[in-house]
Parts: sequence; C-alpha cells; structure tokens
Amino acid sequence: MVCGLTSCLGSGAAGGLFSSAVQFFAATQCLVGETWPKDSVLQNGSRYDFIIVGAGTAGSALAARLSEVANFSVLLLEAGGDPPIEAIIPAFRETLKASSVDWNFTSVENNITSQALKRGIEQQPRGKMLGGSGSLNHMVYARGFPSDYHEWASIAGETWNWTNVLKYFMKTEHMTDTNIVNNPELMVYHGRGGAIEVSGTNEVMFSIKKFLQAFEELGFKTVPDMTYPNSIGAGCFSHTIRNGERDSSLRALLNNANSTSLHILKDTFVTKIIIENGTAIGIEAVKDDKTFLFYADREVILSAGTFNTPKLLMLSGVGRSEHLRSLGIDVVADLPVGSNLHDHAMVLAFLVADNGTCVSDEAENSMEAIKYLYDRTGFLAKADNMAAYLPLSSSEPTVPEFALYPTCIPQFSPFRSGCLTLGLNEDLCTELHNLNQEYELVTIAAVLLKPKSRGKVELNSINPFDDPLIYAGTFSEEQDLDHFPRLIKMAWSIADTNYFRSKNARVIKPWVEACSNLTESAWIKCMSRAMVTSAWHSVGTAAMGTVVDGDLKVLGINGLRVVDASVMPKIIRGNTNAPVVMIAEIAADLIKEHYSVSRTGTNLNNMTIGNLTASSMPNISQPNINLADVIENNDMINSSLIEVEITNVELITTTDRLSDIDDTVNVA
Repeated sequence: MVCGLTSCLGSGAAGGLFSSAVQFFAATQCLVGETWPKDSVLQNGSRYDFIIVGAGTAGSALAARLSEVANFSVLLLEAGGDPPIEAIIPAFRETLKASSVDWNFTSVENNITSQALKRGIEQQPRGKMLGGSGSLNHMVYARGFPSDYHEWASIAGETWNWTNVLKYFMKTEHMTDTNIVNNPELMVYHGRGGAIEVSGTNEVMFSIKKFLQAFEELGFKTVPDMTYPNSIGAGCFSHTIRNGERDSSLRALLNNANSTSLHILKDTFVTKIIIENGTAIGIEAVKDDKTFLFYADREVILSAGTFNTPKLLMLSGVGRSEHLRSLGIDVVADLPVGSNLHDHAMVLAFLVADNGTCVSDEAENSMEAIKYLYDRTGFLAKADNMAAYLPLSSSEPTVPEFALYPTCIPQFSPFRSGCLTLGLNEDLCTELHNLNQEYELVTIAAVLLKPKSRGKVELNSINPFDDPLIYAGTFSEEQDLDHFPRLIKMAWSIADTNYFRSKNARVIKPWVEACSNLTESAWIKCMSRAMVTSAWHSVGTAAMGTVVDGDLKVLGINGLRVVDASVMPKIIRGNTNAPVVMIAEIAADLIKEHYSVSRTGTNLNNMTIGNLTASSMPNISQPNINLADVIENNDMINSSLIEVEITNVELITTTDRLSDIDDTVNVA
C-alpha cells in the first residue's frame, strides 16, 4: 500500500498546514522559467536592413540595440532553441555541458598534447540555444585589464583602448555587489543602471573562506574586486545573477527588446552567406528541413562564435585561398580566417583532504531546493567562483599572467560524470573517483592567461552541417609550457597552509605513463603537456587587423561584419563573456554612426551627481557624455553617492529606409 500525503500527515490542522506547504512548493517550480522570444512569422525571400547570424551573447545584445532604432529592421537567426530551466538556475550550470543545448565541439587529436584526456582531445562546450554560451557559462564577471586593450588599440585603433571600452562595460553594467558598491574607489570603474546585473554575495561558502585564508598565507593580497585595474590578488568574482537567476544579454537585453521591427527565427541553421560582386546581400538557411533565403539591404552580421563564424565565412568563400581551393570552394576574399585561434591553457592540480571543508548531503540539498523555490536564495541561487591572479614578474605587479581557480569536491560526490565531461580519460577519472570515496577532493585549475601558442579552425568538408576542425595548437610554443612547473607548485602549496594541514591535505600526482622516472619539474612539464585542456575561452579566428578592420567590417567585402569573440586579436586576461557584450555594444554604436543615426540622446537637465547639478557641468546636455569622466574630474563628488534622474529620452533616427518590410507574411 502506498501511503498518501493526507494519510501520512493526518486530517487535522497540522496535516492541513503541511499538505498546503507541500502543494505550494510543488506549484512554485512552475514559476521558475522565462517567456522566451517567439519565432517570427516570415516569408521566404523577405528583406531586412540587418541580418544577424547567432543569438548568443553578442548577437542578443546587438539585435536588441539595433532594434532601438525605429527605422532599422533586424532579423536574428539562431541554430538552437529556447534554453532549458537549468540555464536559469545558477547552480545547474554544469549540467548543460555535453547536453543537447551544447554544440559539443572537440579539438583534433595531435598525438602530442592532451594525451591524458579521453581520445587525446580537448572538450569545447558552446551554447546551442538562445543566449549561446551566455546561457551555460559560469556567469563570472571579468573584463581583462588595461594592457589587454592597449594591445587591441595598437592593432585596430583607439576605439578599442581601455578608456573607451571601459565606458561600454559601464554602460551595460548594473553593479550591486556590496563589496564594490560601498567602496568609492572601486565604483569609479563600475556602472549603475545598466541592463545586466552584476551581483555578489555576503554569504561566502566555508570552503571559499578557507581558500582565501590559504592564499593570504602564501602571500596573496585579498581583493574585493577582481576587475579592479590597479591591484590584483585573490578574491571572489562578481557574477551576472539577478534575484537568484542567471542574467545575460539574452535575458536583460533581447528579452526586453520592444520593437515590431525585430524578427527572430530559432532552430534555424545558416549554411551560407550570399555574396555577389564583393557585397554580402543575404544568407541561406535551413529550418524544418526547408531551405530559406533572406536578404539584407544594409549588412549581414556574423555573431556565430569563435568556431562557427570562421566556418561560415569559409563556406562562403572568405578564407585562406589554399584551404578553400583544396575543397573546391571559389575564393571570394583571401583572408586568414580561422588562424590565430588561441585560448587560456588550463592544467588541473589535485589534493585530497579529510572531510569538513566542503560538506554536503541530500537532506541539505533538499532544503536548498525549498529555499530556492520559496525566495530564490540559498546555494542554488549562487555561483561562488574565486581565483588568485599572479603577475609574470614584479616589474608589472598589476598585470596578471596566470590564475589559480580552486574547487572543493565533497566526499561521495558524483565526481566521475563531471570528470568525464571535462574530458579526462577513464583511468584518471576512476583513480580520482576512488579517492573521493575516502576523501574530499580539491582541484586547482592552473591557467595561463596570455598564451603565445596559436591554433587554427578549418573546414571538415563543404557540408555545412559538419563540425569544423579545431586544431587547438596548445603548447605549440614551448615557452607557454615553461611556466607550469612554477604554477603547479604554487597550487600544491595550498596543502602546506595551516588549515589544509589540519585536514591532512596532500598532493595527488595522477599516473601518466609517459611521465614516469622524471625529476619533479620535468614531471610537471610532462604531466601538463598530457593533461592540458581549454579553459573554454577561445578567441581570435576572425581577428581585428587581419580579417576585420577596427569597425569589425570584413576586409574586402562590403556589407559584412563580425561581432563576437572571434574578432579579439589577442585574448584578454580573464573570462570572455563581459568583453563580448562590450564588443556588441561598441558594434551597435559603430553601425548607428555609419548610417548617420545618433546614439540615444539624453536630456540631463534634471541630473544630480553628488554635489553637482546640471548647471555646474559644462556641455552636460550633449549626448555621449561619459559620467565617469565627469566624476573623475570633479573633487566635490562622492562617487558612492551618485543619484541620476533622467528624463525626456529621445531617439534620433534616420529616415532613409531602404525597403518596406511586410511584418505579417507567412513562411513559405
């Protein structure tokens, strides 16, 4: 006999109360979700001002910004569909990798590096859904550092210098992390009132506290803001989380775009850019096994990501002529598309320790679920990522070249499945799984932030549905590998700090057959070569300066731009999601300016900033004024007390509409 809820709880007052509570929580799970944009109803062969390929981090932001211009018609195409509920709940971020909403890209085995990984290949998870990788990443808010953008500016022009990109980071940002908001020195570099919330937590996990203490013992300064350009050390990241749910360019910008001239098609696979007489005029796509043609009167914009953007360019005849001709593709433009692929190089170090640092049990998990359903708080609502940044030398103490990312794994955790998702081979995962039956595991990801090694992306075939060939090129420059003995030893030294000594922590050196009978430093280099993998931040395959110009226009092709991580000429020192949003924000303004459309003009007559009023701010009524510049240049302002009231927002747009679009036609 199955005991029903009523008979278990009884029919009295207590039974009724508890029964109602259970029914309440059963119902609230239906409230965890989002109303995603609907598929538009479109006609095959219809025309738009702009066609954006890819509704990931960049494409979502760019489409939303362009749709602010009333006379711009925009078509946004996405190969995937709606994100699942796990994409909303921060703690479920790992469950989306190697799933149906992941492109599941992998590198090509080279028989040299990553031989301790399964099949000798690096995993390259990328989001195949609205929001792209911004719907499955760790939500870490990182920007890179000023020196990164000085490099960009030297290659692609002053649009990309630190001073200018900072304005765009601040434009999109709504900083609510109290560790930063309450510090005027830090807030000079952050925005309030932007679309995407950047939050923190006052409830730092016990394990994170112990890692921070360990890094302090090792000589690292604890810093409250991991994006602060004037000091580096160990600290907790802020995250793009709003009210216990993932925030992103999809949720904050695209989902709030209110324009009848923005059209979206999901589950639509773009197979080719149509280029005639040196001009991109449209795209070819497949949806529901039918082929469609859509035309762009102004521009086709690729936001398909570091792997799919070069693939689509090459399929359309834009790429290295030798490679294209080998596949029988007519060359439209001979450009180094797919070259310059690079990523942060990551090697895992392992410790084991007695229980007590990262305790978790099923009863606790169930209570966390109830907390989350009740008010979006607790463990499920957070992402407690932390890191320690290291400079290359004391001559540049505020420029990180390396990072250590520790993670605590409870005893009896389902570690094996995550280990295989990461790509470690069966033997290594079994070894670590067995240790986890007796001990807690501590993994420390040792990451090289500015690698010199380069790989490439090539076509597998002329079939657009074949994944591209990804030649990671990791450690193709030996000097990248030379850094890892120092870095891995630093990670191991956590075991020698006071707290972790009290937990009998010890280093685990995984068995790698090729690395036996070597000295310690030689073993570390051998192990690192065998275990290295991508940190999932690949960039550079349609880089500024070689494939696109400083305005992100493809060289030699009219009406074609690229707006995604592939345009980064050199990788930034940190996670790449926020910089991709910044790239999209700049691209939107570049496009508006190109077509003689003013950016949003703001009447600031009713503005107060600290002790300033509008009358004491010269030229404050001009559009594009940078509030950070005003703040920095006025001694009377306490930047933690900024209050801005904006009225009478006016959007000025062009009237030179190139075509009239019928918004009500059917797909045919």
